[in-house]
Amino acid sequence: MRLNYYQFPAETAENILLENGCGVVLKDGDTIYPDSIPDEYRKLVDYIDDTVYGCSVTTAKKLLKQYGGRAWTEHCDRSGGCFEVTPITIKGNNSRFTYNHHL
Repeated sequence: MRLNYYQFPAETAENILLENGCGVVLKDGDTIYPDSIPDEYRKLVDYIDDTVYGCSVTTAKKLLKQYGGRAWTEHCDRSGGCFEVTPITIKGNNSRFTYNHHL
């Protein structure tokens, strides 16, 4: 199984993070995925995560082109352990891996 991630650069604006599906971590530990944060609820927010979890390679490449940052793929075996992490690049094919020896 492959899980793809994209991480925005540190200086990315809050509205861009929210528009692209980044989670808002509340002070009680819960994570929500709103489109915006109303002012009356801002006191409940701990921070806004800068990573998009479980996106497609196409989405990761699009965000890399548009905002920069970094993207990667975690390759997991059947037991759920991660055995390899590879970067996603804008150019090139990111699916050159075979899994027979890992599974």
